[in-house]
Amino acid sequence: MIMRLGPAVLVAAFLIGGCGGGASNGAGGSTLVVARVKDAVILDPAQATDGLSLNLTQEVMWGLVRFKPGSFDIEPGLAQSWKASPDGKRWTFTLRKGLKFSDGTPVDAAAVKWNFDRWRLTSNPNHGNDTYQYYAAMFGGFPGIITDVRASNATTVTFTLARPLAPFLHDVAMPSFAIGSPAAIRASHEAFALQPVGYGPYTVAEWVKDDHITLQANPLFKDGGKPAYSTIIIRDIPDQATSVLSLQKGDVDVLTDPRPDDAAQLSKQSGITIYQQPSNNNSYVALNLEKTPFQKLQVRRAIAYAINVPQIVHAFYSRGATVADNWTPPKMLGEDPTLKHTPFDPQRARALLAQAGATNFSTQLYYPTAPRPYMPEPQRIAEAIQANLKAVGVTVTLVPFEWGVFLSKIRNGEHPMCLIGWSGDNGDPDNFFYPLLDQDSAHKPNAQNYSFWRDPNYHKLMLAGQATPDDAKRAAIYRQANAMVIDQAPAVPIVHTTVPIAFKSSIGGYIPRPDTAINFELLKPKTH
Repeated sequence: MIMRLGPAVLVAAFLIGGCGGGASNGAGGSTLVVARVKDAVILDPAQATDGLSLNLTQEVMWGLVRFKPGSFDIEPGLAQSWKASPDGKRWTFTLRKGLKFSDGTPVDAAAVKWNFDRWRLTSNPNHGNDTYQYYAAMFGGFPGIITDVRASNATTVTFTLARPLAPFLHDVAMPSFAIGSPAAIRASHEAFALQPVGYGPYTVAEWVKDDHITLQANPLFKDGGKPAYSTIIIRDIPDQATSVLSLQKGDVDVLTDPRPDDAAQLSKQSGITIYQQPSNNNSYVALNLEKTPFQKLQVRRAIAYAINVPQIVHAFYSRGATVADNWTPPKMLGEDPTLKHTPFDPQRARALLAQAGATNFSTQLYYPTAPRPYMPEPQRIAEAIQANLKAVGVTVTLVPFEWGVFLSKIRNGEHPMCLIGWSGDNGDPDNFFYPLLDQDSAHKPNAQNYSFWRDPNYHKLMLAGQATPDDAKRAAIYRQANAMVIDQAPAVPIVHTTVPIAFKSSIGGYIPRPDTAINFELLKPKTH
């Protein structure tokens, strides 16, 4: 599929991976070439759930607020200011004046309301058959916690919530809730998913599916001057050895998500700089409680005892990787430093399987073929888990899938077990606990709770965490949640890791971000 777009189209953002290969002026010219191993799935951020897509859309579409590069601190986006009511159930945003989407239509309060109503109201004619999985996951379904959105004038939009939602501001800063041009969406949902129209530093000039996406500087973008790199070419190179060679030869300027061994090799080469992006992820094995015998707690605990997590982390991850003692990443609100991962104990695993009457059973492990920031070598990790489980009498058939197919199958609950992970979106523990393990996120065919664990006590903790504004009280709630995940074992957390990214040393302005996005508009050639 080739999408060639007119000059006034979209602004594109790139949250995690890139792919390489192709001629460029390099760091000395106005074109920057980025290499990654896989293409985006869809470019409508309201429908995307994968970082390959969402990292790209950030540069094309902004939301009401956004994350300051390098942190999850909130800064203005389309809105210049905001305030919450004392009870936390009403949020009012004041928009900046004079902004326009890349198609020339105005960015105003009516457009913000139009987008949120499209997502949250199934009766809205623009809701269509789209899934809006992130909206459902973060706001509790349709319409969910947002009961009303009102545009009182061109620059003021007010949200009414059914109950206080402590992470609301961080939620709406996520790229999933970027505001698109109503005119473009009304014209065609399908076309918008290929060529989104928003307000951001770049637009999408061309998308050749599974080959490259070309971004062009947006002439209607008002934040800062013209970027040093007016053209960004994001190339897909599935073979990682080829992408490494392309960087070494100078054919690409940036390589995202290099494997640990490749990052170590590249770090020794003159003219290449390796940056470590902050640890803000979780790789894990989800156990599907709708599949026998994972309904039994003894079986789930046995799987946790059987997997040699420290060995996997040591063998397949680079510096900056730590064993996942908590479900949430290190230093996040609610971390329990006294909590430890389930120890590797095959003897205990075999005993639990015997108690459950599940000795010598067979199952399957689904996994993606494409590397992810939290999973640099999925096949080798899957093979290690397979060997660990074989040692306790569990026969595991490995079932690999291309990334898009993999997501479709696990969202529909077809897997008994799956090897998956999560790069955090907003710096809040709710973003790890609620969409990944709560009962509200266990609805097929668009589930994000791949364990299909529906524990009412856990759900009560989630609601309490969302409704509590005080950080100290929220921390206590999420410490309970971390302990509950280890105890009930709906999933086996494996690792939290920093994520390497390789740049030509002649490129400056890069700020490592915990969401692994790249602010292309900030990059510029270094002066000597």
